[in-house]
Amino acid sequence: MAEAAVPLVAQDARDAPPPPSAQRPLRVELGTLRALAVLPAVCGGLLVAMTLTAGLGTDGALLFLAWMSAGAVLCTVRGERLAVRGMCRCRPPSQRQRQLLMPVATMAMARCGQRPGTVDWYVQPGSGTNACAAGRRSVAVTGGTLEDLVSGRLPADQLLAVLVHELGQHQSRATRYVLTTTWLAAPGRAAFRLVVRVSVALCGGRRPGVLQALLGLVAGCMAAVQLVRQGQWLGLVMLAGLAFTLVGTPLVDGAVSRASEYAADTYASEVGVGPDLARALISMQGQSTSRRTVRGRLLDRHPPVASRVARL
Repeated sequence: MAEAAVPLVAQDARDAPPPPSAQRPLRVELGTLRALAVLPAVCGGLLVAMTLTAGLGTDGALLFLAWMSAGAVLCTVRGERLAVRGMCRCRPPSQRQRQLLMPVATMAMARCGQRPGTVDWYVQPGSGTNACAAGRRSVAVTGGTLEDLVSGRLPADQLLAVLVHELGQHQSRATRYVLTTTWLAAPGRAAFRLVVRVSVALCGGRRPGVLQALLGLVAGCMAAVQLVRQGQWLGLVMLAGLAFTLVGTPLVDGAVSRASEYAADTYASEVGVGPDLARALISMQGQSTSRRTVRGRLLDRHPPVASRVARL
């Protein structure tokens, strides 16, 4: 097989020095906001894990502590690398993929004022054009992104802008705690999905509609009123936490995630690749034919492309 051609980037993009804004972190602490948004889900995961291990005695306590310690390990470089490979199904690029990715990735790091070796690059399964950031130092592109680079559907300048955008996620610290919170919330989310599946099965295989949701809301309000009348404040707090976990957490997490996308877009614009990023977003939007509902827009982690392009 012939060696893959190394993509070329425009001379001005290759030689332009990083602006001062690229060398300092964004002041918005989106990572902390994102961690606080999913805190109820993390508490639910802790509660489920404690319940599952409570009856195992000393072995259960050790198992619970090991699970908790694993969440802390994910904040380290080695732990992040294991999590990205295991939880995100990412793999280090092959030799051919490195020949395609690393020239552009190196230029992206130079534009952002980052030293070589400070970012771990991965390839994720997928035929579409996409990229994502994870943890403190991980960036992944899909295999389809590299194929589009080879075919010319994605110019190297646009890929450079996409990678700068993902590096902007690290600068805003938006993804810093995502791996840890995902790990700690996993038992609670698994238990919730199990309850939903059982409930759907009991309803004849039909998912609850608007009427069932309204009935649930009325029942929750009635329960809250009864708890207030009886002075059961702890129960009221637990009920409010459950309601926020089911309804508020996805909404807040989606809003903070969209804010992090806007912040990364702003970073890319300040670095000088805003127009190329806008063209890349328009190109990637053309690959999607789905229409988002109101609920989808509220829960979506990515803002509308038209809004992002207008800002850029």
